[in-house]
This record gives sequence, C-alpha cells and structure tokens, in this order.
Amino acid sequence: MTQTKKIALTGMMGAGKSSVIALLKQVGVAVLDCDEINRELIRKGARGYERIIESFGIDILDAQGNLDTKKMSALIFSDPHQKECLEHILHPMIQEEIIRRCEASEERIVVIEVPLLFEVHWESYFDEIWVVVCERETLLHRLETYRHIPKAEALRRLKHQISEEEKCKGADVILHNDGDKEALRKQMIKELERLWEE
Repeated sequence: MTQTKKIALTGMMGAGKSSVIALLKQVGVAVLDCDEINRELIRKGARGYERIIESFGIDILDAQGNLDTKKMSALIFSDPHQKECLEHILHPMIQEEIIRRCEASEERIVVIEVPLLFEVHWESYFDEIWVVVCERETLLHRLETYRHIPKAEALRRLKHQISEEEKCKGADVILHNDGDKEALRKQMIKELERLWEE
C-alpha cells in the first residue's frame, strides 16, 4: 500500500490558507481541515459538544440548544484559563480524528490545514510543514475586508498566535501569497511535483 505523505498547512490568520486549499482541491489533492473537524465535534449532540457543556454549563448554549460560538469566542479571548480549558477538550479530539482519517486514506498526499500547528506542538506528526505568508498590511486588509475584523481586533487576535517569523523557522516550504493567484499556484504546483516524484 502507498505510504501517504502528510503535509501540514499553516500560517497567520488572514495569510491566505483558504486560497491554497482551493488551489489544492482544483488539482485533486485531498485536504483535511481542522476547523471543519472542530465544527463537526461541537455540533449539537457530538462528543465535543457534550464535553463542553460538562465543563462550561448550559449558559454557553443559544435558544436552540446549540453552542453559542459568539459567547465561546468572547469567553476564550478574554480569559486565558477558559481558552486553555476549551483547548484541552477539543485539541486531542481533533488530533485523533485527523490521525484516523490519515490512516484510512489511500491518497499519495494529504494536506491538513492546522492553523495552530506550532501552538499545539504537533509538528512531528507530519512529513512536511508548509507555511503561507504575506505582507502584514495585506493580511490586515484581508481580515478587515473579507472577515470584517477591525484592525485593532485583528492585531489583538494575532498576538495570540506564534509570529510569522517563528512559523517560517519551522517550515519546510514557505508559500508567498501577496495577491497574485497565478504566482501562488506555480509555487504550489512546483512543490506537489517534487512530492509526486519522490
């Protein structure tokens, strides 16, 4: 059976990981998304949902009984202890699910988007680490324009992440994403061709 190469894709919030994922999907590369797995785990009735209620109580739910993500965000960005508590619940579950899906995969290459790869110290699981980077002003512009996050709030959130410089030190591949989609695609194709030839 073909050994699946596991590539971690990471980078600062707003660097353009979603652009890389869209391009990967266009050329038929299998992609796993930690954020999507997280959403599955916190859906009503899922195991992550049940554990969060056990720890945080029913006040964290909305009128329909779903987790109120706005309340959760407000809580974890204002209280480091609560953030740590939530991460202790969800991160092992997300890792377990990624391992399960990678082991079941028959793909030659699987790219796993892991936004907080270095923060959760999970680098050793992957065969390669790809970091998406862009200029700071470009990043802030994207967050404000496409995610409607004001500059001050974006800067506050970015402080919770390991710096781009530190992430680049741990990268096997750095993908530059300053707006030229064709240039980004060429970088990505070059790296994929290298992997397919190995």
